[in-house]
Amino acid sequence: MNIRVHVHLLLLFSGAAALAHQVLWTRCLVDVLGASAGTFARVVGAFFVGLALGGALAALNPARPARGWRRVVLAELGVAVLALPVLFAVPLGEELRGVVPARWLQVGLPFLLVLPPAVLMGLVLPAAAGSVGGRASAVGLYAVNTLGGVLGIVLIALLALPRLGTLGSGLLACGCNVVVAAFAGVLARRDWISAQPAGVPAEPTPETPLPGRRWLAFGSGFVVLGLEVALQHQFAQIAINSYFSSATVLTFVLVALVTAAALSGWVARRFRSLATAVQALWAATALLVAVQPLVFRLVRPGLVALDYNLLPGPYLIRVAVLAAVLLVPVFFAAGFVFPLLLRSLPTSAGAGPEVASRRATRRGPARELAVLLAVNGLGGWLGAEAMQELLLPELGLWLALPALAGISLLGWLAAAGPAAWQTGRRMPVLRTVGLAAVIVAAGWMGRRLPQVTLEAADRLADLRVGREGVVATVQRGPDDWRIVFNNSYTLGGSKAQVNQERQGLLPVLLHGRARSVALLGVATGSTTAGAALHPDVQRVEATELSELVIRFSREHFRPFNRDVFADPRVTIRNQDARWVMAEQPGAFDVVIGDLFLPWRTGEGRLFASEHFAAVRRALRPDGLFCQWLPLFQLTRGQFETIVRTFGREFPDAFLVRGDFYTELPIVGLVGGRPLGSLDWDLIQAACDRVRRTDRSRDPLVRHADGVAMTLIGPAPRVGDGPINTLGNGWLEWDASRNIVGLRTPWFIGVPCAELIRRQHQEGLPLIPSARRDAHDAGQFFLTLSVADKVKASVLANLQSQMVERLPESLRTDPGADWKHWPMRLKPFASPVGFPAP
Repeated sequence: MNIRVHVHLLLLFSGAAALAHQVLWTRCLVDVLGASAGTFARVVGAFFVGLALGGALAALNPARPARGWRRVVLAELGVAVLALPVLFAVPLGEELRGVVPARWLQVGLPFLLVLPPAVLMGLVLPAAAGSVGGRASAVGLYAVNTLGGVLGIVLIALLALPRLGTLGSGLLACGCNVVVAAFAGVLARRDWISAQPAGVPAEPTPETPLPGRRWLAFGSGFVVLGLEVALQHQFAQIAINSYFSSATVLTFVLVALVTAAALSGWVARRFRSLATAVQALWAATALLVAVQPLVFRLVRPGLVALDYNLLPGPYLIRVAVLAAVLLVPVFFAAGFVFPLLLRSLPTSAGAGPEVASRRATRRGPARELAVLLAVNGLGGWLGAEAMQELLLPELGLWLALPALAGISLLGWLAAAGPAAWQTGRRMPVLRTVGLAAVIVAAGWMGRRLPQVTLEAADRLADLRVGREGVVATVQRGPDDWRIVFNNSYTLGGSKAQVNQERQGLLPVLLHGRARSVALLGVATGSTTAGAALHPDVQRVEATELSELVIRFSREHFRPFNRDVFADPRVTIRNQDARWVMAEQPGAFDVVIGDLFLPWRTGEGRLFASEHFAAVRRALRPDGLFCQWLPLFQLTRGQFETIVRTFGREFPDAFLVRGDFYTELPIVGLVGGRPLGSLDWDLIQAACDRVRRTDRSRDPLVRHADGVAMTLIGPAPRVGDGPINTLGNGWLEWDASRNIVGLRTPWFIGVPCAELIRRQHQEGLPLIPSARRDAHDAGQFFLTLSVADKVKASVLANLQSQMVERLPESLRTDPGADWKHWPMRLKPFASPVGFPAP
């Protein structure tokens, strides 16, 4: 086995470790700093800036061939050591939170932890290439190193993280660095190296020089990373927005880049010069990027999302086919440019007319390779940021691609060089005008492509693209407005206003004398409005991760959230809810967690033990925490894991119901005090104040008997099983695996009703005798809903008892509105009930 094979193996595992670390660093720092757009930008920025700085350092001080492997040894060992603090970012952040100002911590911690090891990563490829030498070797090493990145992402995302957790996966990646360092140490033995072939013979030199090589490398990184960001957003509109979805897209991107690098020699031989080859590939990139939105429209007309009920095999096949059509061609073309630039590097001897200048010859190929890697990485970072901050927000999901094609056209012009315009020929001008015309035509044709799927009765009221994705406001009728996120998930709608207000007000009533309330999640703002309905509440702080959701809620949902944004008691924060809880100990009487879907990327963190502990610290001594659970998006095992994890911080937790539906049940976990210790005098007084001010006509929140109807009983005893933590991410992995094919059904219908019935019976002794009839009435309406769903023979008999089973206080309340009673069957036909005879 010659040295070339050994070096390829070394860089394969080095690339795998690098991308594994990058995935882990993002996850760890999001765990401590929150999943805001700023956190992702800083982590990615620190990684790419570090790689660029590493390349720049290698260019300033290139290692001699005899010492190149020693540099690799030191760099890999340094990465293994410097990557360890990132794995302990959560406890480190907790320690620094009370010492360092929050803003400084959020900005500085990613660069403090990520930049140093990323710089060392940037040293490895130039050092290895300098030790081997040869123009073809540089391309091959780049391709193998990128292929290692594919391997690292697949192994860390699909195998290591779900099984080993963050710490175990991080130690595995560090161990890989150590193995690579040991391998490089073997290669550093001069007597061993001297017996091996010195490198790969240089290929025939190009006939013409390649001008502006560094600018072209910068542009290549800019286009490729900008394209990756845009196409990640595109795929999020048709695929499930889970952790595995983004990893799948990135894997296909890297595979296309690796394939292009591997075939770059074959492409170079088909052209008379490398300059001509680079020009052709820039032109192909511009064309493919410009027409990609039109191809997307042909493949997925109407932007119809993939059916997640498909079994995993068929679902993955469809994803692969879509990626092969929509992703691979554009990245395949764009991926040729940088390898062709590497092939333009001077040979080890420094001879050949392809060298752009004598200065480049004196520097040597290793130094020039390091410079190209540095500017390519810097261009990649700026391209990703430009796409996230400028092109997508200003131009939208489809027009951003023709704009990027225009930037590719600039690359084509740069590759042509001044000489092409000094010949007096008209061909370069005609080609440029023709290519620009195609880009403009593709942009004009794609300007009206849908960015959200609309039904016949829908009207698109507003749409914006941000770092978080595509957020739209859709109107289906005069009083039917909704916020749609990434074309697949409705964050909330005006039709659910009363139910959402109940989720905000009910925990306040259970507390009895709440003055300060925190809401984790805003959506349409109705839940926030519900908490603010109580006249005793003096402070409401609502947190929402998406700036666009806040904007749409403020602009379009004022009639349905009671213009809560204008309430002087209410503060809306655009931040991760976990960060807000962690930085405000002892600040709130009540904390309310919105409905989070654990299969969506990152939302499983809001069910983690560390987050529940932070909420407990954020509560005042007699405070309550209510975390609402969408059982229609949870399996029984996932529900039990949440209950088990919640119980570690709130051992006396109990259950409340948000409605009486059987197929779309919402249940709340309440912690902070036992069910039997609720002060019903305070609850009654709190309900009286709501009723006297007539702020809500929801029968369940106007009377203490209505509150008793929502109570279920103590949280179930679920036995031993997994605890969801930031470190193991159990809930996110399990939910992301299950959402494709839905192999385990949601915890709804009869199984859910049976558990609620058992907990209701267990909780009956904890309810005061004066409220037990009302408590039983809550269970009656759930039983009625089940009978209605399964068409039981007893349905007519149960339905005839609806009015008489209502507590008298609700039945005789002339101000109660029964139109929004939370089940299909209503006790009264008219919106406002009348006293029973």
